[in-house]
Amino acid sequence: MAGPESAGQANDADIRNEVSGQVSGGVVQARDIGSVTIGATPPPPVRIPRQLPAAPPGFVNRTTELALLDCLLLLEEGPAIAVVSGLKGVGKSAVSRRWAHQVHERFSDGQLYADFGALRHRGGTEVSDVLGGFLRAFGVHEEWIPAELPERAAMFRSMTADLRLLVLLDDAEHAAEVTPLFPASAASAVVVTSHHQLGELLVAGARPVRVAPLQDEEGVRLLSGMLGEDRVAAERERVSELVRLCGGLPIALRVAGARLVQRPTWTVDRLVGELRDAERRLDHLMTEGRAIVEAVFDSAYTGLPEQAARLYRLLGTLPGPGFSAGVARAVLESEPDHALDLLLDASLVEELDDDTYRFHDLVRLHAARCARREDPPEAREAALRRVAEWYLGQVAAADAAMGPRLRLADHRERLSAVGLPFATPGAALDWLEKERPNVLALLRAVAAGEWDELVWQLAEALWPLYHERKHYADWIETNRLGVAAALRVGDRAVEARMRNQVARAHLELGETDQAQAELVHAHQAAREADDPRMEAVVLESLGQAALAQAAALEPLGQARELMEDAAAHFAAALAIHEGLGNTRGIGLQSYHLGLVHSRAGRHEAAIAAFDPALALMISAGDELSQGKIHLVLGAAHRELGHSAQALHSARIAADIMRERRIPTKQTRALELLADLDHRDAEVYLRQAIAVCLASGNLPKAEELRARLGGG
Repeated sequence: MAGPESAGQANDADIRNEVSGQVSGGVVQARDIGSVTIGATPPPPVRIPRQLPAAPPGFVNRTTELALLDCLLLLEEGPAIAVVSGLKGVGKSAVSRRWAHQVHERFSDGQLYADFGALRHRGGTEVSDVLGGFLRAFGVHEEWIPAELPERAAMFRSMTADLRLLVLLDDAEHAAEVTPLFPASAASAVVVTSHHQLGELLVAGARPVRVAPLQDEEGVRLLSGMLGEDRVAAERERVSELVRLCGGLPIALRVAGARLVQRPTWTVDRLVGELRDAERRLDHLMTEGRAIVEAVFDSAYTGLPEQAARLYRLLGTLPGPGFSAGVARAVLESEPDHALDLLLDASLVEELDDDTYRFHDLVRLHAARCARREDPPEAREAALRRVAEWYLGQVAAADAAMGPRLRLADHRERLSAVGLPFATPGAALDWLEKERPNVLALLRAVAAGEWDELVWQLAEALWPLYHERKHYADWIETNRLGVAAALRVGDRAVEARMRNQVARAHLELGETDQAQAELVHAHQAAREADDPRMEAVVLESLGQAALAQAAALEPLGQARELMEDAAAHFAAALAIHEGLGNTRGIGLQSYHLGLVHSRAGRHEAAIAAFDPALALMISAGDELSQGKIHLVLGAAHRELGHSAQALHSARIAADIMRERRIPTKQTRALELLADLDHRDAEVYLRQAIAVCLASGNLPKAEELRARLGGG
């Protein structure tokens, strides 16, 4: 029979050393424990974090951006991630917060928020700290939060694996900052805002949402919310100008609006007057003594490496609305790819299309201010000269691609360095058209600096753009700058060239008196320069002026004397070219003499002049002149009833002008084809209308529509 001790002993086989459940702290093993009473702590309450900041007041439009964010809700594989990027101050946070408030009910397990910009301002952006805050928001006790980032991230993923969460991460700098904060749930969504594009996230499948400045109406609506509709309506045009001067940037508009709110006696016109001073515009965009807008740009600029910062500053000093990678290369005197990519990633520049970039207007002012502060004047001037030289090389290459013509500037060395950047004349002309605003702005700056050789050589090389695309105001301004440059350097041949090009614009505008005045000076300059080539060029223009005056006179008898003057000028130019042995010049003046015959109704004589002119242009390799001759040759054959020959020439002319992207002459050729080919007349007229619409010639398009309707 067992004694008392043996009765109280447990069988060794019954002893189990196990611990189950979650334990915090150490564990002590005891052999025999009677009864233990522990004050049980109830489990922490289930928390649903609601961390979103308040919805932004005065929010306007942004329907496109909000719709792109709505697409996140349609994704079946998650978490769905969007990167909302754009220039600092453009409204990325406002868009993201607005959307988050619109959809927060879809995320029933909570919304988490972190502002990395505020954390940086306080001196730290430890991702581990943000994760710790998220875990605490779900009720995780401090003692249970792991110390290391990987363990914290793992715990966060485990806790959120089955939840419907919205995570808004504001003002991130790098992808590495935010990826540990992504929940593991397929039903969750993450929105990251950044002035960087965060390419690593995009590569991983994040959706890009680009936020642009506000358009005029949206900017006016924002200011109406601040100033009141009556105050805005009273100065509607000035309010629109205020939006433009602020570049549609919401932060700048809010600062401007705040200044007007604080000064109710001010008119909008007064503030606009201050902001028109470009160099001090950023100074005026401040409130309570703080240059808020400039500070926003400073924060983006100070994070740039040295090469990117230098590129940013010097690009800001250049004239013109945009720039290319070639311009950036000229600025740095080296390949700009990495530096330019950094500016793009920081949203300090915007890529418009293939190899076209631009600053926001206020960012440009900031970049220029940084350059004035950090780069000496000689460094800024040297950068401008390098860009001017680069442009001259490209423009000269485009001019050369258009075919042979008389050029005073010798660009052989420059063209050897540039190579052949344009595969076809049409591509060259399209590039000149695309770069027209930048080249004109550069030309003005170069002229202001009296870099005269660059001025007149650029003006001369731009001839094909202006002559074929008819930008008359630019045409006249450019070549008047060239005249001034020629007068400063005392080069009479160059003066003749520049005045002749001014005169040709006036002629096409029907301003024959102005054209004649320029041509008188040009002819005198060419003779004093003892340059027979330029004298022949001016004589040709004098002949064209006489033809233009004759065309304005009716009946023909009153114009006969002017027609004879025109023929005399063309014949004199022809004689000079024959003396020089210039095949192309001979063909060109034969063509012009044929025009005199054609205008006089002598179509057989015109064809007799056009045919040898065409042969000479084929020999000279001048395709453009071949197209021009075929155009008038086809018209002459039409007048004589030679349908087959007329159709042949009209088709060749249409093909040449289409390939060379010369819409005015392509339209004329298509009209001629419509006259000659009645079966396909409607097809040709519709093609001509499309050409006019594409080139912006709306009056001609309407004229052709009327002809089509009347047919």
